[in-house]
Amino acid sequence: MKKVSAMILMLVCSLLVIPANINNESNNSAQDDWQDIVELIRDGGTTRVARQSTFSLQSRVTQPVAEPIVEAYSSNNELQVLVQNYSGPVWVEIYGNKGAKQASFQIYDTGFEVIKLTGLGAGEYSIRITVGSDVFTGILKKGQYGKR
Repeated sequence: MKKVSAMILMLVCSLLVIPANINNESNNSAQDDWQDIVELIRDGGTTRVARQSTFSLQSRVTQPVAEPIVEAYSSNNELQVLVQNYSGPVWVEIYGNKGAKQASFQIYDTGFEVIKLTGLGAGEYSIRITVGSDVFTGILKKGQYGKR
């Protein structure tokens, strides 16, 4: 009886360990499909404050406009750019020793654009994203065939 219960316990433990190993192996092969956050730093630009006036007998109210939020992600031979709190044109420049790309698109409050990195060789590239008078810069590391 003890042998049978020990065998059942070993079988259950084995069945629990095998799927975990299979899942880890598939995650390692899909590692190149993960998105990498591109660290962006705000360079220069001006501080913009829009004023909204309400005329009353006693006071005048002003409210600052929220600053734009810019995020960039790289995965699968493409760069995704997300812009929030902004309306207007956005210019993206990607440049390095092995090539360069430029893109522009229009945002209305919030927007998202995907830029294909085909044609750029593996290596390190500088990114410059211009949103109105604000400039955001960062570094993109591109591997061969979109792999890091």
